[in-house]
Amino acid sequence: MSRRTKWIVWSAAAVLLILAGLFVAGFVLSRKFEPFLREQTIVYLKNRFNADVALGGLKVRLPLKSPLDLVFHKGKMIKVRVNGEALDVRLKTMPSAPSILKMRKFRFEVDLDALLQGNALVNHVVLEGFEVNVPPKADRPKVADSLHEPEPEAGSAGQTKMDVLIEEVVASDSTLTILPKDASKAALVFQIHQLRLESAGSGKAMKYQAQLTNATPPGLIHCDGTFGPWVSGSPSDTPLTGKYTFDNANLGVFKGISGTLFSTGAFQGTLDEITVDGETRVPDFRLTMSGNRMPLTTKYHAIVDGTNGNTRLEPVRAQLGATAFTVRGGVVRNAGAKGKTVDLHAMMPQGQLENVLLLAMKGDKPFMKGGIKLDCRVVLPPGQGEIADRLRLKGTFELIDALFTTPDVQEGLDSLSRRAQGQPGNRDIGEIPSQMAGAFEMAAGRIQFSKLGFEIPGAQVDLAGDYIFHTQVLDFHGTAKMQARLSEMMKSRWKRLALKAVDPFFAKDGYGTVAKIKITGTRDKPSFGLDRGRK
Repeated sequence: MSRRTKWIVWSAAAVLLILAGLFVAGFVLSRKFEPFLREQTIVYLKNRFNADVALGGLKVRLPLKSPLDLVFHKGKMIKVRVNGEALDVRLKTMPSAPSILKMRKFRFEVDLDALLQGNALVNHVVLEGFEVNVPPKADRPKVADSLHEPEPEAGSAGQTKMDVLIEEVVASDSTLTILPKDASKAALVFQIHQLRLESAGSGKAMKYQAQLTNATPPGLIHCDGTFGPWVSGSPSDTPLTGKYTFDNANLGVFKGISGTLFSTGAFQGTLDEITVDGETRVPDFRLTMSGNRMPLTTKYHAIVDGTNGNTRLEPVRAQLGATAFTVRGGVVRNAGAKGKTVDLHAMMPQGQLENVLLLAMKGDKPFMKGGIKLDCRVVLPPGQGEIADRLRLKGTFELIDALFTTPDVQEGLDSLSRRAQGQPGNRDIGEIPSQMAGAFEMAAGRIQFSKLGFEIPGAQVDLAGDYIFHTQVLDFHGTAKMQARLSEMMKSRWKRLALKAVDPFFAKDGYGTVAKIKITGTRDKPSFGLDRGRK
């Protein structure tokens, strides 16, 4: 073997020995640092959340050249890689509550130089199996107590608390659970697919971007904003702000309605009470019982109770086609109920009747048109059945200058007006608008009118009865009061003469004729007549 070859071999062997030495030294240093980093991680979390902390495992890795950097540069520019698993953080003030933080695995890098000086700068943290459980708000602490954080716990051998700054946290497939005050009720759970937190400095709110799944209606929510600073004494008081977008949500999961929802908005508050201002747009909203598509838009102001998911709407300003209306109320979980109940007060001061009927009834042509005023309570209890069968309405309404679009029905009213005015043959009297008002109650696919009155020139009609949506059957009975006497309503001369003798029997309360009437049949083929079966 030549001298040159020997020199190359011995040089390679020396390099290998140096590398092996560095590896061994790095391994030894890593094991030396593991107890220290484990302790500092636990102490930081204990102080940060005022909690008991359990850590399953923690391993430290140093770069291969770290022993040399430690000797010649005193640890500067050395990145320590840390991997941990089975982390569990439980609040000391709520030992019986679920753990506030849980992580299946986590990893991060920290500057060794800053770590040795007691100022840990963590550039990037990656979390796997991240769970956050926000407990309900307990009795609020006294004002004096709420102004002070718990005393920081020191490490072993008199070590002081280490200052930690985390610059970025990234988590995937995480879960945020907001626990209810009543343990018998279901928690509010959010599945967060992607989460990124960015620090703005110690004691300041963190910026975040998140993508999460909305369970019902299903769809992805994208949001960004600020979170914190964390209130360790009362986590549910931690501030939260943000903006969100919610696209392509399928309303068909709710039995009885359909359409695609788009929504944007902004929110602020704390984890246990959030105020939301937003807009929604459903270009193809429809009820399955009618199938007619209508554009529906809303602007809303809502207050969400994060501990139970109850929502107060104060108010919602909506637009259905060309009809505007306002809704106030809430979506709440009542005692003993398995789901939430929608309980709203709706007011429609000046709507278009055809918009309302087109949404609610079959066919592409509403049977009436005109103006409508509406004031009613809307209640939708929880359940699995069709919305039309569960929906309950109770209130009052008024129709202004309403006309029937079905020729037979409108002709019947025109004929009634001509006769009521004593001009049965005057064809110039036509297209008579109706003024209608009443009180109604709707449930189980049936609308019942306890009072239904309408006026046309020459006549006033007061009715009561009901209408069944599925079969479109009418059943109304009441009283008709007309200006003309009974004989004056007849076209033929001999009938006029024959009925003059009985006119006094039908005249009453200043009206020429008062009679009991009924309206039966179906919506498309109604039947008007005297109600001879009633006194």
